[in-house]
Amino acid sequence: MINKLVLTKGAIFDYEEIVCNEEMDRRAFRASAEKLIGGDKEELRVDYKDGKTGKELILFIRRGYDFGLMRVWILEGICEKCDYSEDMEKSGVIKEWLSIEIE
Repeated sequence: MINKLVLTKGAIFDYEEIVCNEEMDRRAFRASAEKLIGGDKEELRVDYKDGKTGKELILFIRRGYDFGLMRVWILEGICEKCDYSEDMEKSGVIKEWLSIEIE
């Protein structure tokens, strides 16, 4: 299975405006993240060390669709690892944050 990652506007906003305050090298970011994803879960929480800033991040990814041998994953959001907690996940804060649409 070939994993492909789609970056949403919200994830790019998180990276560039909130978490890293730098322009995202989308090609490099996508290539690095695609190596870390896979499996059959519907939602993934992936630990990611950003090569550009050195920050430890959590990537919030949901499974998109399968197209032949390709599986599309959607990056919905990004936060610093130190800002993430299981309590926020269980209480619904994370789900609510990820549902916000950036236009």
